[in-house]
Amino acid sequence: MELCSLILRFPGRIKEAYEINVAKLNRVFDNIVFIGMGGSYIAGLTFKSMYQGEIRMPMEVRHSVSYINSHTLYLLVSYSGNTKEVLQALEKLKKVHSDNILIVTSGGKLLKEARKRKIEYVKVKPGLHQRFTFVEIFFPIVRIFEKAGYLESKRKQVHKIVETLKKSSDKLDKNARFLAAKIREDNPIIYASEYFYPAAYRLQTSLEEDAKIVVHSNQIPEMFHNELEALPASYFIPILILDRKETREYKRQIKFFKKHAKFFYELGGEKHSREERMFLLFYFADFLGYYLSELKGTDFGETPLSDTIKKY
Repeated sequence: MELCSLILRFPGRIKEAYEINVAKLNRVFDNIVFIGMGGSYIAGLTFKSMYQGEIRMPMEVRHSVSYINSHTLYLLVSYSGNTKEVLQALEKLKKVHSDNILIVTSGGKLLKEARKRKIEYVKVKPGLHQRFTFVEIFFPIVRIFEKAGYLESKRKQVHKIVETLKKSSDKLDKNARFLAAKIREDNPIIYASEYFYPAAYRLQTSLEEDAKIVVHSNQIPEMFHNELEALPASYFIPILILDRKETREYKRQIKFFKKHAKFFYELGGEKHSREERMFLLFYFADFLGYYLSELKGTDFGETPLSDTIKKY
């Protein structure tokens, strides 16, 4: 089968998503709560990892609403607009002023409720396969906080990310083919530094959805405190995503880990900026999911069990 056009268009889709018109926040907030599931949840994790330091405002990324106050911005994200958990969150927020809520969606019940309750919303490009909507969700969120003055313009950064992805496409493709062949009979376990954990989690979910295998991810150094003991007796293949800035103080522990691992694969890219590398990892996740799906004979991009359970 031909490589999914949505994967190959990943760099161009970033450029398109960044140019979208977005709503403006009407007031100042003390903190931000992202509510989303699946790819929307990962978009929240990625935004927090990349930009919380610049925004300098507490952020939470959650699946539900745990508290309500008048100084919090609740950012509800669902590509389809029909995600049960996000709709339930909106229902819990019915007593909150509409200025405290911002919705990002392509349509569905969520868009109808936003219009009905006069809640600000951003309508993203509709009609895409939900498995491939991360950039259509993520970059409008970036634009929202640019427009509100919390972030400086990321136009140059986005341009650099797009150009780096275009130049790296062939290499990522080749590396994904290689790694897929190496892990086809095993289950990957992905370890990442704190900054890159969203990419590790995205890689986990991509392989679970595409290759239909159980994958696990965790952060360094948390894994040193528990599951390290289980690795010698397991059939998991470690994949490492290291950030030299973060892992410098764990250098000896990482060396010890590598020495005792039966086999491990380290995803590189340190010559690029952190932001570029984050999206190189996301791009690689799609390539790897595709090739591992091909080797295992699974239906790439199709999630029938997940689609069915959402109806209950």
